[in-house]
Amino acid sequence: MFGRKKKNAAAAGADDIDTEEIPEDRQDSGDEDVEEVEEVEDVEEPSYDRGEGPFDADEAEDGDAANVLDLGSVRIPMTEGMEVRVEVDEGTGQPAAITLVHGEGAVQVRAFACPRSGGLWQEARGDIVEQITRDGGSIEEVSGLFGAELSATVGMRDPEGNSVVQPIRFVAVEGPRWMLQGVFLGQGTDPDAAHDLNAIFRSLVVVRGDSPMPKGQAIPIVLPENVQREVEEVEEEAVED
Repeated sequence: MFGRKKKNAAAAGADDIDTEEIPEDRQDSGDEDVEEVEEVEDVEEPSYDRGEGPFDADEAEDGDAANVLDLGSVRIPMTEGMEVRVEVDEGTGQPAAITLVHGEGAVQVRAFACPRSGGLWQEARGDIVEQITRDGGSIEEVSGLFGAELSATVGMRDPEGNSVVQPIRFVAVEGPRWMLQGVFLGQGTDPDAAHDLNAIFRSLVVVRGDSPMPKGQAIPIVLPENVQREVEEVEEEAVED
């Protein structure tokens, strides 16, 4: 299934999320007399062991190729009950994001080029917090399954145009010169109910490639040839109509 949505930012914010991806029904005071403030030590950022995934292409074990969907930047082991949706940038007509829907939740994934030294997720979190706060949403950083995560609540419009409150969970994992970002919706935002979606995210394989890329640039999504033909046919029919 394909949708059109403009995707340009190196990290997805609230404006990038499509509420149609999931079912609608899921949708202290200080002491003023204190003059001295104790210095707060830097808190070490929560880490995540990538031993259980997501994996780099060089780390992935050979499996059943027929059961893996290769979309260029990301290879997706197919899971029973999972639906794959590719969103297309309405400006360029190119694939821009992948949404994996399972049960009453979904996770939108994108892979980005990252420096060997890492640190892209830390920068991206600051941008996401700034954007959501500016747009009137609430957001906090938490220590979750994938290390440092962002838990947000934003106001959105559902497909019928009604105002709704949407919880969103932002995660990211950095690998060899790449960062895989996941934006969880619906059931995926509930830590007690997101087991299947978490497992799907961990199973993904990122293909960085050897080409030089600027930090934060999206690694291209490439549709299989047969799927690309179907997309072109749909676009031609839309133009004719």
